This record gives sequence, C-alpha cells and structure tokens, in this order.
Amino acid sequence: MRTLIQTLYRLMDKGPLRALSLILALWLAGCVIWQPARFAARTSELAIWHGLLLIWAVCAGVVHGTGFRPQQTRWRGVFAPLPAMIVLILGIYWFYH
Repeated sequence: MRTLIQTLYRLMDKGPLRALSLILALWLAGCVIWQPARFAARTSELAIWHGLLLIWAVCAGVVHGTGFRPQQTRWRGVFAPLPAMIVLILGIYWFYH
C-alpha cells in the first residue's frame, strides 16, 4: 500500500496539476461561501457525510496546490490529490447542475 500511495503522489506532483488542484479547491470553497444553503444538510439533497467529504477535498486540494509535500506516507494517503480532485470536480459539477 505504501508504494501505491507514493507512486500516486509522485505522478500527481507536477506543477500544472498542482495549479489545477488549487484552482479547483478555491473554486469549490467559493461556491460553498457563495451559496451555503446548496451544501447544507437540512436545505439540500446532500447528507452530512457529503459535506465532510467536500471539506476534506478542499483541504487536500489546498495542501497539494500550495506545494506542501507531506513527508510521512500516511499523511500523503490522507491528503491524496487524485481522489480529492475527483471529489472537487464532482462538487463543482453538483453546484452548477
């Protein structure tokens, strides 16, 4: 599992992907700030765990996008950029859908 996480992180550790990750994270954070009722558990179709997943994706996107490289493999797994980017894209799609 360690080699998979390290390989995945190494593949995503490119400048353009970092910029895309940061842009997507800030974009989704802006969407949440702009219209929080669309993401709230009581006023939207989203469950509470969806909100937690979106918060994690924004955090992971900012961590990856700013160039921070976690040294320990477990933190690289927690802040894995590929799953975070997928969640960010789905969150932005859901906002505009």
